[in-house]
Amino acid sequence: MKVIYAIFLPFALLLSYRLYRLAVNYIAARRLGIPVILLPVSFEDAWWMLSKPLFAWVEHLPWGLGRWYAYTDIGWPTEDGIKTVSKLGETFMLVSPNRNQLVTAYPPAVERIYKDTKTFIRPDPFKDVFTFYGQNLSSQNGQDWQRHRKITGPAFSDQNMRYVWDESTQRAREMLNLGMAGPQSIAKLRSDFELLAMHVLSAVGFGQDNDTLTTTPPGHRLTLMQALGFILKNILTTIIFAGIRIPDVLLPSVLRQLKLAVSEFRLYMQEAVLHQMRQKGSGNRTSLLGAMVNANEAEKQLQSEGSASRRSYLTDDELYGNLFVFNLAGFETTAGSMTFALPYLATHPQVQEWVKEELEAVLPRTSDIDYAQTYPKLVRCLAVLYETLRIAGPIAQLVRAPVTTTMLPVPSDQHDGHTRTIAIEPNTLVAAHFHAMHLSPRWGRDSLEFKPQRFVSVAEDGSETLTIPPGDGAMYAAVSSLSLFFDYL
Repeated sequence: MKVIYAIFLPFALLLSYRLYRLAVNYIAARRLGIPVILLPVSFEDAWWMLSKPLFAWVEHLPWGLGRWYAYTDIGWPTEDGIKTVSKLGETFMLVSPNRNQLVTAYPPAVERIYKDTKTFIRPDPFKDVFTFYGQNLSSQNGQDWQRHRKITGPAFSDQNMRYVWDESTQRAREMLNLGMAGPQSIAKLRSDFELLAMHVLSAVGFGQDNDTLTTTPPGHRLTLMQALGFILKNILTTIIFAGIRIPDVLLPSVLRQLKLAVSEFRLYMQEAVLHQMRQKGSGNRTSLLGAMVNANEAEKQLQSEGSASRRSYLTDDELYGNLFVFNLAGFETTAGSMTFALPYLATHPQVQEWVKEELEAVLPRTSDIDYAQTYPKLVRCLAVLYETLRIAGPIAQLVRAPVTTTMLPVPSDQHDGHTRTIAIEPNTLVAAHFHAMHLSPRWGRDSLEFKPQRFVSVAEDGSETLTIPPGDGAMYAAVSSLSLFFDYL
């Protein structure tokens, strides 16, 4: 009997503590006067994220007893769409034994959350998910974020965007010549766009030509494309096991390959940084890494000549961290968005004709498609990408947390169209429900339809301009400008 007590007592104590925390969090949430969804577990429970598939049967319990299951991973808004918001309203609370999470699709609240970066910060541990190469723009808050932004900003200059344009058009043309225009399954389509994204990202990120990207130089065991491609295609495995220190002989083959890819990509970045430092800005084209290194070296020089005590430049590891995050963001959003965009076009022939009219009017008859002359005129093409991102955006959640008790606007229960405020405590997670915002009736009765024309305004003289419907500008706060540029092509 003592053995049984010794085994089950820790579990009983843990269960009691979790029930206590759930009750405390529930009481705090009810005080706010917004709908509440009770969760026995959440995506903050690492053990749950690993074992969740074993409990899929919970969702099929009678009387709605397993309804909570759908909200227990960080990607739940993607499948939820507008269902929960339609039932509960635009703001509600997920209550778990860990932390409460406020979820909102109310535009004034979303705008406040993502614009007030001093109050709403990236919380632990979410901000450190992609730091296995070094701290980066996505992992920093406050002054450190400003420091990273100052150095990485020049990487997205108009000159580099021309580089993206040239590289993308060249790679897309090569893929068409290799037979991409033939019949495609969704899986094959995704694979093709992954390949396109990796080629463009590797070339623009490192400033190397196609032959260099696909050959193994001395001192390496993988090509740059192989190393980066394996990491990007296995990002969840990389997040969990990137820092593994177990000898190779004890690892399964996939983890041995991951360990090699992570090591190889770091070596490529180290060599590229050293090469760029030696070049000192020479050359006609500047890669993303080159632009960051040049800006960083200039900042080092300024600081050495001044008296500032706080470091204003980035370490080498921080340069590596930012370059990797840019590759990750550009890869997943580009490949994913384009994989959705083409099937949408395939099922909407009238939109195809609409886009075709623009292409025939804008594109030159020669193979030389000039960025400055062509890019600004492809209004309908970009509208297709905006509409794809609206309906099938790549971002499930961008979690934030207030540093102090903060008032946040929510829709009033008493008066339609009016706003009230609620107090959000520091230990509360907050996130926008982007998918619900994008499918909101605010877009009109056709909000669930694929209709890129909603983003195009036609002037009296017939000229067209890209526009976002008024009142919902906050909806695209989470869309990367680099990803949009890649997807544009």
